[in-house]
Amino acid sequence: MRQSAIYTTAAALSLLFLLGACGGNEESAQQVKTEPPKNESPKPVTVKIAQRHLTEDEFKRFIIEPVKKKYPHITAQWVDSSKVSLASMITTKETPDISVDYPLALTQLLDMKVELNMDDVIKSAKFDLNRIRPEFLESIKTASGLNYLIGLPIYNNSFALFYNKDLFDKMGVPYPKDGMTWDGTRTIAAKMTRTEGGVQYWGLYPGELYRGAYQAGLPFIDFAGKKGALQTEGWKQLFELWSGLYKIPGATNLLPSDPPTQATQSFLKGEVGMLAGHSATLQSLKTVKNFNWDVVTYPVNPKAPGTGQRVDSLVFSITNASPNKEAAFQVIETLLSNEVQNDLSRYARVSVLKDDKVQQAFGQDSAEYQSKNVVAMTKPKLAIIQPFKYKFPTETNPAVLVSKAFQEVMTTGKDINTALREADEKLTKAIQELDR
Repeated sequence: MRQSAIYTTAAALSLLFLLGACGGNEESAQQVKTEPPKNESPKPVTVKIAQRHLTEDEFKRFIIEPVKKKYPHITAQWVDSSKVSLASMITTKETPDISVDYPLALTQLLDMKVELNMDDVIKSAKFDLNRIRPEFLESIKTASGLNYLIGLPIYNNSFALFYNKDLFDKMGVPYPKDGMTWDGTRTIAAKMTRTEGGVQYWGLYPGELYRGAYQAGLPFIDFAGKKGALQTEGWKQLFELWSGLYKIPGATNLLPSDPPTQATQSFLKGEVGMLAGHSATLQSLKTVKNFNWDVVTYPVNPKAPGTGQRVDSLVFSITNASPNKEAAFQVIETLLSNEVQNDLSRYARVSVLKDDKVQQAFGQDSAEYQSKNVVAMTKPKLAIIQPFKYKFPTETNPAVLVSKAFQEVMTTGKDINTALREADEKLTKAIQELDR
């Protein structure tokens, strides 16, 4: 009887064990069959972009719409830096996620201590910098004085030589061609410069002298010596070259002191045969009806073979105060996609990418441009930016000093060596005052 009870108890315990085991397996099976929770959608984020260079329509076309298409959770918001300065934004603790400006203006980010070393962000996003033409990246580092990137270029303002085909036909002079030197351009200009029917015609407006310095890569400042660097053979040769471009017999109505806008207006009126202009000139030409124009590559200085103008790129910089650095870089990455870069190129903004197909699309959005040699604006090499670094007042800005010195050479007959020496002395004094 006792033995039977023991067997009964053992059987009961065995049954309980089996039931427990079965229940455990069923629970485990249910756990295996349960699907893991799906990843949540990214939270909405607004990326504030302080800029004043793109119009409202351009900002929408090239930033808002493509970003929203690729990243639906990101809203790109324009903060107009022409109305509220970056300094004011920082003071009121409204620092934008992205600041937009040209390379030489990047030093303001350093002054305000809001720059961000973007190398880590770029690496983390596995973004391929080799897609971008190296001169743009090098110029950003040169302008900031840093060995890392605090921004990325989006597009470049390019330069070229525009000419009035009807005026050339009237004068019986062959049209200019791609790849000309400044001396060759002057030869053509001399044939176009005359007074006819009471109208003064200029063969060429070459632009400001400092543009010639940018093209030749001439340094303005000796940073090691903390002084000006204008008393060199390179600067003397540039003054001589530019003097020849202005001193053409019969030319009396345009001087180096005249603003570029005046020269552009004279060109559009049909009084200037050739104009060294930039991307904005294309937009001006759209406003004039029945104006028969075309364009060739920017004339070359033999001292800088194959080089047009210097880098003049619009740079997008993430600020170190941004709480949305990842989203901010996704905005920049979108702007540097082949799709957006191709759209910018078609719109007549020079792409910063190496891609030849993107470059060849330059200006193709406009039916008028399709019949012109506008792709010439993308062909020359670009000179690396020469930095100023010091915060010069307008009157002692190096570009202003050399322009004034050149004006004195042209208008008063001052000796070139004297003009350069005096400008150099003023620049050195300004540097020493700023360096105290």
